[in-house]
Amino acid sequence: MKRLLLIAKLIPKLGYYNVGYALWYKIARRYGLLKRKFPVRELPKGMFFSETTPSRSYIASWRSDLRKVAERVMSGVFTWFSFHSYEVGEIPDWFYNPFEGKSFEMGQRHWTKIPDFDPAVGDIKIIWELSRMDWLTQLARGYKVFGERRYLDRINALLSDWTKKNPLNMGANWMCGQEASIRVMKLLSTAFILDQFRSPQTNLIQLVQAHVHRVAANITYAIVQNNNHGISEAAALYIGSAWLSKIDPEDQRYRRLKQRGRTILEERVLTLIQDHGTFAQRSMNYHRVVVDTMSFVLHMMDLLGEPDFSRTIRMRLAKLGEWQFKMTLGREGEAPNLGGNDGSMYENFHSRPYTDYRPSTQLFWGALYQKRLYDVTDDSESLYWRYGSEALRWPKDTIHLPEAEILDKQILLMRRGRAKIFLKIPDDRFRPGNDAFHLDLWIEGQNILCDSGTYSYNAGEITEHLKSVSTHNTVQFDGHEQMRKVSRFLYSDWIKADEIGEIVVEADNVSWTGAYTDYAFNRHRRSIRLYDGHLDLTDTIDTTEQAVCRLHLRREVDPLKIVTECKMTADRYNYAIHYMSLLEGEVQCLYYTPGANYVTIRWHEHKEA
Repeated sequence: MKRLLLIAKLIPKLGYYNVGYALWYKIARRYGLLKRKFPVRELPKGMFFSETTPSRSYIASWRSDLRKVAERVMSGVFTWFSFHSYEVGEIPDWFYNPFEGKSFEMGQRHWTKIPDFDPAVGDIKIIWELSRMDWLTQLARGYKVFGERRYLDRINALLSDWTKKNPLNMGANWMCGQEASIRVMKLLSTAFILDQFRSPQTNLIQLVQAHVHRVAANITYAIVQNNNHGISEAAALYIGSAWLSKIDPEDQRYRRLKQRGRTILEERVLTLIQDHGTFAQRSMNYHRVVVDTMSFVLHMMDLLGEPDFSRTIRMRLAKLGEWQFKMTLGREGEAPNLGGNDGSMYENFHSRPYTDYRPSTQLFWGALYQKRLYDVTDDSESLYWRYGSEALRWPKDTIHLPEAEILDKQILLMRRGRAKIFLKIPDDRFRPGNDAFHLDLWIEGQNILCDSGTYSYNAGEITEHLKSVSTHNTVQFDGHEQMRKVSRFLYSDWIKADEIGEIVVEADNVSWTGAYTDYAFNRHRRSIRLYDGHLDLTDTIDTTEQAVCRLHLRREVDPLKIVTECKMTADRYNYAIHYMSLLEGEVQCLYYTPGANYVTIRWHEHKEA
């Protein structure tokens, strides 16, 4: 009964139609009703891409890294989540989990009969990862630059084996419409790289058709989730259908699907991207998913002669790009580890690590405005692949960075001297996480106080730990979460800040104060005052429970080269926080008493110190 009451609170926030459709979907899938919409059939095998001429304008400094990337795939080393690499053979097992070291028989059942969360399998995303086909664009780039036929042969061999082992609607790799959408993006992008966008092989056409129809048949389920799935699937439906209608203008189906996809995409953009660019999921990684998706869409619209978006949509997209630019706080393009992070990087037309957000932002700004935001050549390889060498000479644009700002009443950014502050303000417009008032501290482009991040969806106890408030730099009351859990992805008692103060800029500091109250009537008021050489953090708590504040230090950083002092003063306490102990990965807990609790963090005044 208690759980039902929690769910009842959620329904108005999630939307009655959305909840109703999701419930119908689960019932229809469980009892076999959904299976009828997704017939099984064989997919084409053989040649998907033919020979092309090598590029003559590729930048010499990129060649070495590209060669390494392509050769790793050729040697049978594939990468999961843009980070973990395993040697799994030249033609991999598409249902292999390298983290567990075993394969699963997941290609013999209709996808509607495969559970989303099977404890024996672990995170289903591990199975999906190779079928996102990052290797496809990596090998395509290698073939286009070096002109070696073995790269092309491997592309066709991998695709032929994939279609053989993954018949349409059979197996785990057809479970998610977004996964099918990512493959559409990779296939069409590869066709463009290899100069076969307008004269494709029949096998490629048939493979894209199969994916487009899979997406079209279930896109409503993506829409009701109010997350990146709806945007990814609408983009694939729109662009995939637009491309197919160009290939065969007589086929009226794709004209209708094209219009449906564009209508959904425009509605999703205006619904899920807020006025200052914050995306509904409030995740850096999934924000980039949307940025990369829209870069793909904008480029393909140009190639296909599609009419431009309205001014309203273009302005919203501009804010999306500005948001990502502003959140890039690290010296190597890193950003706060905000929200879910599964290593997604749709536009992998470069050799930079996935933690570098600059290539994504550079491409998006180029697609939107034909301008660059960064001068560094390494940030521009994706731009080169989409728009050619002339794009490297596009004019430089600037985005104003004020000393402090609040984005959509959800993100606080402060910049002063060598320090940058990011703080998450809770808001209940979309599904929130247990990270209310989490604070990041960056000094000289290094993330000192960091967010541990949320990775796997199904990795046992560690999954729940990473979703917990205890992994964020904020206050936890009495060992419980900031919201009560309803299911794997849902919490009740959504938090919304009940005080969002104005930013105050003074001669020697910039400050802000905000507050929220949780479901147990614990009130947390956090004040930040940032000076050139130190940060004053004041947490005022009103509670009958025990309160603990945690500050997490990034292991890779030696804080003694940056931080000289960090001490906390409470009513009866006076702690010196020794950062050396945190270097070993420990979390220092600061036990708070009701009233005002102060933390002061100081760093070296001068860069050369």
